[in-house]
Amino acid sequence: MNYTHHIGIIGAGISGLTLACALKKFGIETIIFEKSKNISQYGAGISISRNGLGILKRLDIIESFKENSYQPKLVSWNYKNREFHNDTADVFTASRKILIQTLYEKYNSLGGEVLFDHEVSDIKDSGKVINFINKKSYNIKHIAVCDGIKSSIRDNYFLETSDIRYSGFNAWRGIGKSQNRNVEFHFGKNSHLVRYPINNNLDQSFVGVIKDKKWNKESWKHEGSIKDFLSDFKSNDNDIESTLLENQKIFKWGIFIRPPIKKIFKDSVTLFGDAAHPMVPFMGQGACMAIEDAYTFALLLKRLNMNFETTQKIYNKIRVVRNDKIQKMSMQQAKLNHIKNHFIASVRNFIMKKTNVVSNRTNIIWAYDAHDHIESELRKL
Repeated sequence: MNYTHHIGIIGAGISGLTLACALKKFGIETIIFEKSKNISQYGAGISISRNGLGILKRLDIIESFKENSYQPKLVSWNYKNREFHNDTADVFTASRKILIQTLYEKYNSLGGEVLFDHEVSDIKDSGKVINFINKKSYNIKHIAVCDGIKSSIRDNYFLETSDIRYSGFNAWRGIGKSQNRNVEFHFGKNSHLVRYPINNNLDQSFVGVIKDKKWNKESWKHEGSIKDFLSDFKSNDNDIESTLLENQKIFKWGIFIRPPIKKIFKDSVTLFGDAAHPMVPFMGQGACMAIEDAYTFALLLKRLNMNFETTQKIYNKIRVVRNDKIQKMSMQQAKLNHIKNHFIASVRNFIMKKTNVVSNRTNIIWAYDAHDHIESELRKL
């Protein structure tokens, strides 16, 4: 029960497992506490761009991830079922399940330990003791909070984060089958739909977002109706119905916004991923931001010889600015994706086709190198 020399990671999701892999690679002891009885099998689609792929490469995970994911050659943009622009794709696409499995296998190969069925009840002694609902308690050197967008530790320990509001958007997701091997964006009136392959077996992920005054439950495991989904998006993409499978499960949830936290650490507790900065999905950067968070903290801790106080301060400085910027860009993208007026939408499409606005915006995000940024900050000390 004594893990006083370990970093206790709450949650075996993308941020938690990436952090665990990075810490183990740097020779730092870890223990993961996961509330579920096993590793998550939920298979939402994700895209990993250069800023995330570079870190997976440094963690010796990239080849295994690429083997089980897909690299689309083209991305196309469509409006009312007609393509108006296309370009080369620069991402790898996969299911969340595959990335989680790849990280978990790497962590196991490094001798990592996960304690399942451990849901946090509270933390004590300024983050040095974790108590669990199963009545177990552990002494910990430091707590890394990676328990997702609805983080109970963030809401209870960082009390200033309680204010949340509905974004005005509901989202749908599912995985079907399609011969189409490209990434496709389908814009419509107050809505957009994204489709992309996630492996070599014709599996395709689709995510639709629609502007709606009536909000749905905030849960990506909440099942919705195929009839309602097609009502919302068939006018965007005539082919979407053909991707749906018999007995298809499809999920619908409300997108909510939480105010940004300016200090993502407190005492011996540090926040990561969606627990630190719940990210709206319009730039497709949720997974990459979690990966960047994890690597940044782990490398700082290694370079600073386990000086947690200095690590937390620099980590906070780097990540708050970076994540606030991506969140702002995501909210701007939401407005561009859901233009209601046909004339204004046509102007948007023309600008996207005739200028470099899309590549310029994505390059701001994708060209970022977390490793170089960390080294630059350390040279200032």
